[in-house]
Amino acid sequence: MGTAVLEVSGSDATRWAAELRGALAAKAGPGDEVSPVEVRRSAELVVAVIGLVFGGIGAAKTIWDWWQSRRPQGVSVTILLSDGTRVTLSDVSSGELEIAFQQVESRQAEGGNQNG
Repeated sequence: MGTAVLEVSGSDATRWAAELRGALAAKAGPGDEVSPVEVRRSAELVVAVIGLVFGGIGAAKTIWDWWQSRRPQGVSVTILLSDGTRVTLSDVSSGELEIAFQQVESRQAEGGNQNG
């Protein structure tokens, strides 16, 4: 199992994060966990945060597909993986995202949970 924190930002971050959380929860497999949305506000930005425990690349695919359909609306998603990797969806391909999820899951399965 791998773990990650998803940060959703944009003009309607709270609603978007709730939608993404719903999509992840609906496709969660055995052992997967999706935390409730937590909202962090600063003077200039609202970031909605979701905790995720995942097995396999299904979560990566769900996140990517969800983000692709909302990207034109200005939503931004950054994923902080448990090995310290920070992935901003606008900077990677779907394949790169899947590889990042596979790598962190492999490290945690080996008990490594450290940077590569």
